Amino acid sequence: GDREGELWRRGKARERASAAMRLSYKFSNLCGTVYSQGNLLFTPDGGTLLSPVGNRITAMDLEASKSATYPFEARGNLQCLALSPDGAMLVAVDEDGHALLVNNKRAVVLNHFHFKAKVSSVMFSPDGLRIAVAAGRQVQIWQAPGLGREYAPFVLHRTLAGHFDEVLSIDWAADSQTLVSGSRDLTARLWSVDPVPGYPVSLAGHKESVVAAFYAEG
Repeated sequence: GDREGELWRRGKARERASAAMRLSYKFSNLCGTVYSQGNLLFTPDGGTLLSPVGNRITAMDLEASKSATYPFEARGNLQCLALSPDGAMLVAVDEDGHALLVNNKRAVVLNHFHFKAKVSSVMFSPDGLRIAVAAGRQVQIWQAPGLGREYAPFVLHRTLAGHFDEVLSIDWAADSQTLVSGSRDLTARLWSVDPVPGYPVSLAGHKESVVAAFYAEG
């Protein structure tokens, strides 16, 4: 009676402790390098979290409670990551604008590229055909590279200029035809991928830098 009850309570306590451990992810230190900057990305299935840790990239398997560091290094500390909608391609950019094009499924670097400016944000379009890059005061639209080893994988589609200070964030609309940027110049701007009457649109009135701007889903 009492002994069986005590064993049952201990078993339940172990189950709760195990569940708490599975959910208590603390993101602070990995492989001797302290996480300090950069955006975090979920893979399309939501099962893995990608994080810059210094000049490396770590993949955290949220279901198996395991983590692995990709076997390559960037030239400098990574500033931002972008993952294609299908999860196959990863772009990682360091503090000086040097980028790595990575086959994310195999964790293999396909190409190196330099954006020649400080990059604050990188994002694939929802259709996966283009990449938007916040480079200095500009927003650059690039054609998305393929997974093969190409001589010149990054092809510039269009440069969007108009901000008077550093662009801090970008976000795509669901149609992959328009995007929004936020800047230190206290404005957000709506852009069209191709020249369209009525664009760009400046959204002023903020009293501080626009550190993030998003389209509402749906």
